[in-house]
Amino acid sequence: MKKVNLLAIIAISFSLSSLVSCTTDLTGTTDASLTATATDEGQAAAVNDQIVSTADDYVNVLDASGYQAVKSSTDSNPQKTSIKITMDSVVITVDRVGLNDYPKNICLDFGTGVTVKRGNRLKGKIYITVSAKMTTTNSTRTFTFSNFYVNDNQLKGGKTVTFKGYTDLQEPYWRIIAKDTLVRTDGTKVIWNTERTRTRIGTNNTPLIYWDDIYSITGSSSGVNAKGVAYSMVIQESNPLIISGNYPFFTKGSVVITTESKTVMVDYGDGTKDNKATATVNGVTKEFTLKK
Repeated sequence: MKKVNLLAIIAISFSLSSLVSCTTDLTGTTDASLTATATDEGQAAAVNDQIVSTADDYVNVLDASGYQAVKSSTDSNPQKTSIKITMDSVVITVDRVGLNDYPKNICLDFGTGVTVKRGNRLKGKIYITVSAKMTTTNSTRTFTFSNFYVNDNQLKGGKTVTFKGYTDLQEPYWRIIAKDTLVRTDGTKVIWNTERTRTRIGTNNTPLIYWDDIYSITGSSSGVNAKGVAYSMVIQESNPLIISGNYPFFTKGSVVITTESKTVMVDYGDGTKDNKATATVNGVTKEFTLKK
């Protein structure tokens, strides 16, 4: 009968137990990392759409009037070439108010904080350069920021929004190119670059009110999450992202995010207005909470 080395068995058992434990921990960490990336991507994308929606809410009113109604109602001097007005506690400055006087430089100043239609609190300044009347195909709006924050998360970088005309369904759509950095309240940074198409698919029967419009979004993005890990994202064309101007989160749509050779499918739901989404990794689906 062979002698059994009890110490060797114990050592082997301990090693196998440690290996299994480490493997389990690694899998959990990987899944958690993917979900964290999905949260970062969703937050950066929602902040981007908030900026575009805010510009729609204020600048479209000026654009629709040819800047003339605003000028005549706020200034008795017809020769004045610039204006400063206040709308919803936002101080708006326009450097050139002539009907066909482009480009125009516009500043939206939220001061120490203004809560906008989506419930987000904005502070600081957004600078917008408008190349032409926004109903003109290929006209652009270029955005930059100065000490600007969304819910105390600082936004740096810039974006360009180009009006591309109308779809076959006669829905207006815009091309957005953005390079943003979101510095969050805990000091972490999310770097977010995107090229996407934003199509207005509904006006809630209020065509002259812009903040409640509904948009469908397709395209892709890439960046670095708050942990310093690079990732890429593609919106599924068969299930585009849906967002309403009066709600801070995407309510529908799905995206595929790839990071460190791992993928996660993120589903924003069936259209219900909530702050939840699901992440599916290796066939396992978990719900997570979106960040503002």
